[in-house]
Amino acid sequence: MKWKTLQHNGILFPPAYEAHGIKIKIKGESVDLDLSQEEMIYQWAKKKDTPYAQDKVFQKNFTEDFAKTLSPKFKNISYQDIDFSHAYKIVDKEKDLREMMTKEEKKALAIKRKELREKLVQKYGKAIMDGKEVDVANYMAEPPGIFIGRGDHPLRGRWKPRVTAKDVTLNLGKEAKIPEGNWGKIVHDNDSMWLAGWTDYLTEKRKYVWLADTAG
Repeated sequence: MKWKTLQHNGILFPPAYEAHGIKIKIKGESVDLDLSQEEMIYQWAKKKDTPYAQDKVFQKNFTEDFAKTLSPKFKNISYQDIDFSHAYKIVDKEKDLREMMTKEEKKALAIKRKELREKLVQKYGKAIMDGKEVDVANYMAEPPGIFIGRGDHPLRGRWKPRVTAKDVTLNLGKEAKIPEGNWGKIVHDNDSMWLAGWTDYLTEKRKYVWLADTAG
């Protein structure tokens, strides 16, 4: 179907990574991490007790992507060269704190998350098409993280960078107000039911945010 007018608030991006003060050593040498490097190490640490962390291809792919962010002298490092022990301690401590939460604390946290989710749905989970409010199917960009894939996917362990507004094309009505943000491109494709699209960094496949099936 063709729409005549389409207005929406863009898409929701995952929260920015908050520093945990993670320290690592490479070949015994202490290495200072910037925020994006620390996020990579933190995400690896969260996988430490999974079968993925024992997968040689997973280890190799992650290490190669991480090495690209370091100074040239570390470009040929192997997984075994990195000391993750401090990151592992931080992740274990977080897990212990979650397990120590009382039933009341868990309930309060669940209520807080539900309230936030409802607030975000009102902003990003609705669009106005031809003057009528319609639902948006999926309104959040994928978070950065370590690519898992299915089975023995050759890209498993690779790093998926954060999607930013400049990576995203928005599809809006010609008269629509453009949502705040440094968007990569604005188009007016009234033959399509997608609101936003971007190219996946690893798979090079196009990803979309769609209007819900009920919108048509």
